[in-house]
Amino acid sequence: MRAGSAAQVLPAREDPERMHRGLLNAAFSATALSGIRRRGWAQSIGEREQGVASVSAPVRSPGGKIIAAVSVSGPLERLSRQPGRMHAPAVLAAADRLSESLRRAAAD
Repeated sequence: MRAGSAAQVLPAREDPERMHRGLLNAAFSATALSGIRRRGWAQSIGEREQGVASVSAPVRSPGGKIIAAVSVSGPLERLSRQPGRMHAPAVLAAADRLSESLRRAAAD
């Protein structure tokens, strides 16, 4: 995974060595990952497919490790050139609910 919002979210909290290996040939930079760590979500516009935008947020294991991503994607005309502005709150809420469900399941 070298492009797209999910590809940005998944390595954002990796250890530095593994993160930098993942950046080889990626469509995004370490600076972009820094912003994602701060915001908690990523967006992409035309990275994987021209005319498609996406927003992703991380799903965490009970131990806090990022294990998956929740994403929404669609035509640029519908998601806009700043899809995170409109969709990040819902994507974050869904990722948080999944993470919480995993924590509860692990506690049972």
